[in-house]
Amino acid sequence: MNHGDMAILYVNSHHGDFRYVAEANKSAASFKRYIPNAKYYLYTDKEIQDKSLISEFDEVRVTDFSYPSFMENRVHLNGQMVAKHRAMLELKEDVIMYLGADTYALKDSVSSLPMLMEKFDIALAHAPVRINTELGNSVIEDVPECFPELNCDIILYRNNEGNRQLIRDWSESYLSDRFGHPHDQGPFRYHVYHSQLRLYVLPPEFNYREFAYRDDTAILQNRFVLDDYLNPKKKSLLTKIKQKLLS
Repeated sequence: MNHGDMAILYVNSHHGDFRYVAEANKSAASFKRYIPNAKYYLYTDKEIQDKSLISEFDEVRVTDFSYPSFMENRVHLNGQMVAKHRAMLELKEDVIMYLGADTYALKDSVSSLPMLMEKFDIALAHAPVRINTELGNSVIEDVPECFPELNCDIILYRNNEGNRQLIRDWSESYLSDRFGHPHDQGPFRYHVYHSQLRLYVLPPEFNYREFAYRDDTAILQNRFVLDDYLNPKKKSLLTKIKQKLLS
């Protein structure tokens, strides 16, 4: 792909002394090893003076992260979910991959992801909790139980009108609280199911979120065990405790 054909997008606020911006920068560096010709974007809510925090990004855009008052006690991630939808609609590249800051690319197979967009419109992995009721989610009618939620921290999609309409509908449902879901994955599940988009579900090793070490992990999304993958001979104390509890 040419540089202008693909964008990789992060949306992270300044909260925690820019810790999530720094984490996104580290994530971007890992993906650049395998997808070097994409354009890397960061959307954030404040100007960043320390350029070392954003060294991996080709473009940084400051945008509004405000959210409706009814979301005050919900999983809005400091307004990140609201800003995410708007950012996804602003980019012009043919193929876009939205990534959460806590993702990390580990294997050469990550370079094959853009090839999926030659056959499909959109690709995501199943959410670890297939249909999340722990957050107080309401039932969404007209979506079968066998079509679970998809994890919206890795979204690879063609920037076509079908996906742009999906994002507009998703944003509208989320902002209007149409389904009463604290997280935006509930409305996303509904709108993907009712779309005509060609959906590909990524295998779990391309969005691995568990604690047990897996040799085949291509993309990890678990900041607590990242060090285990970067230093596999020295497992972290957290992982040892977790594995002991599960054994």
